[in-house]
Amino acid sequence: MDYMLIPKLFIAFFVFLMGICIGSFLNVLIYRIPKKENFTTTNSHCMTCNHRLYAKDLVPLFSWIFLGGKCRYCKAKISPQYPIVEAFNGIMYALVFWFVTDGQLNLATVGYCLAISALIVASAIDIKIMEIPDSMWVTILVGGILVYINDLITNGFIFENLIERVIGFFTASTILFVLAVITKGGMGGGDIKLMAACGFLLGWQLVLLSLIFGALSGTIYFIVVYLKNRKKEEKMDHKVPFAPHLALAVAVCIFVGQQFLDWYLFVCGITAPHECEACGGTHTHVH
Repeated sequence: MDYMLIPKLFIAFFVFLMGICIGSFLNVLIYRIPKKENFTTTNSHCMTCNHRLYAKDLVPLFSWIFLGGKCRYCKAKISPQYPIVEAFNGIMYALVFWFVTDGQLNLATVGYCLAISALIVASAIDIKIMEIPDSMWVTILVGGILVYINDLITNGFIFENLIERVIGFFTASTILFVLAVITKGGMGGGDIKLMAACGFLLGWQLVLLSLIFGALSGTIYFIVVYLKNRKKEEKMDHKVPFAPHLALAVAVCIFVGQQFLDWYLFVCGITAPHECEACGGTHTHVH
């Protein structure tokens, strides 16, 4: 038995608990930002009866389960969005800790978790009102800066790493900006700023991959909805929230983007695998 695994599991569980607690706050943002409600001074309340909610009503994940998905005071149903967002955020935090930062609690862990939470909120709000709050792309950018600072602490200053992130900031966002100009507003400004921040977080290669994956996801979604509406002879709203598709793609690239790129370049014969002296892992280099 690997006894080193036990403390790692405990830390992962702690990270999960932190994630569901922060997930509770994400639900507040998702509900209040579209309504322009203050989320710093206004007390939590039931959306049906407006009764103030207390600590016993706000235990992340468990309150919803123990209350049977209903308000303690008016018995109105509480949307399953609340436990879903809390649980999903907690799971994603634990996965970031376990896989992305290899069981290390550092600035990179915090940075990636911040980005994941911001992507969740941006997606939910974009679905609701077709807008992405500026605070979300700013949060992702802060997350990217924390990841970069951690890289500085670990590896020292490497000029190429900084340039890759700076180029990443402009790569996908410039493509989306050009599309917005060509389509005369078909692409929202929020999507552009979102991908700029994600570009600094991921670097230019992975943010381009994210854009490709996001475009594929959005296209598939549009086709499915179009065919479904056509079958029902319903008129389709051509506006499709793009943030959820971009967020999904960015999350995928955070976890497995580099591995996918390595595999793709190797299959295409552009690169060959070699052992990395720094970490002992297998990466690729250009022929």
